[in-house]
Amino acid sequence: MNISKMFEKSVLVVAHPDDEALFFSSIISKVDKIFFVFLNCPSRPQWSEGRRRSLNEYPLPNITCIGLDESETFHDTDWKKPKPTRFGMNTNKKSERNENYEKNYNLLKEYFSRNLKEYKNVFSHNPWGEYGHCEHVQIYRVLSDIRQEYQFNLWYSNYCSNKSFDFMIEYISGFENKYITFQTNNILSEKLKNIYKKNNCWTWYKDWKGFHEECFIADNHFSNKLKDYGHIFPLNIIKLEKKHVEKKENILHSIVTKSKRLAKKYIQDKR
Repeated sequence: MNISKMFEKSVLVVAHPDDEALFFSSIISKVDKIFFVFLNCPSRPQWSEGRRRSLNEYPLPNITCIGLDESETFHDTDWKKPKPTRFGMNTNKKSERNENYEKNYNLLKEYFSRNLKEYKNVFSHNPWGEYGHCEHVQIYRVLSDIRQEYQFNLWYSNYCSNKSFDFMIEYISGFENKYITFQTNNILSEKLKNIYKKNNCWTWYKDWKGFHEECFIADNHFSNKLKDYGHIFPLNIIKLEKKHVEKKENILHSIVTKSKRLAKKYIQDKR
């Protein structure tokens, strides 16, 4: 595989500022351009402002922030029974957040259909959303959906977690994968992390130390050579704390319990 051609007319697309430091440090200084998709997090205004400041002092040139609002559907997916959809993956269909999630898919498909025409190689999130983030899955879905029309090579990361592992297994089965491995740039990653931490918008573990290598896998979703079995490629497995995986479930249980209690009290008071 000709490595130099991988970076010919190349672009990196990441969902959120700090994703590039976590999952793409080996290539962020090699690509021609970086797109950041989301900027504002409505429930975390300090992140929104911190991201603006961080991007203003970004140490690399040629970055573009699309500036969409996050849908905040991070906890709206049942990762024990994940299901892909044309918008990314299944979320709570009755919520306003899900409406925003679907709207973002359409906005991004239109945007990248206009802005990726000149590129030959696109690097981005993987089909299972790295550690398990439905907006990462959505970015992959958008790029995968337009890739066939614009004929660019799509490369995705090899990060996974105990939360997203089952979803990852569904995607690799039947794929004939080719991949390439790079050494991570932990010096640059640490520099970016410090910028985000200084501006109060680092969203990952405070003591995080990156892997020494990371892989990028060619997306062969449209290949005519699909097999009925998977192929070997390395994974960077992130072990999420159980409380991180189940945090939202506990919150939802608490909300439901409290709502039932208040409803019961209201009925009793009315009597």
